[in-house]
Amino acid sequence: MVRGVSTKDAALGGGGAQGRGGRRPIYVVLENDALVAADLIQALEARGACSVLHFSCPSEIRPALGRVGRVEAAFLEMGCDEAVSTGLAEALAARGARLVLTRGEDSERVTAHGWTLLPRPFTERMVHDLLS
Repeated sequence: MVRGVSTKDAALGGGGAQGRGGRRPIYVVLENDALVAADLIQALEARGACSVLHFSCPSEIRPALGRVGRVEAAFLEMGCDEAVSTGLAEALAARGARLVLTRGEDSERVTAHGWTLLPRPFTERMVHDLLS
């Protein structure tokens, strides 16, 4: 089950900040720590109108993806091996998501997959720079 869905401003597809393709961006956040999740969601919402789907367990994500179209970016508290073995990397990439791992991992290994690493502790500016 989705722990929290945050939609800033009006319903999906309305005015405000636009993601790739002219639609309001949708972000996925997989984070078990409530404070870290809140900081990350706040940083995403500070960029403008968006929808953020927050999950605390990887198994919750795939069923929820059936209800969304394109995903702008997915911030995953997991390593490369887990992202691949759970099938999340493939499922999220199929929806156009830029994958961002937030758990300690070798940055060269992450970039070899074409993904990004967001090291902890992160700042709002780091999140914004990563998405620019």
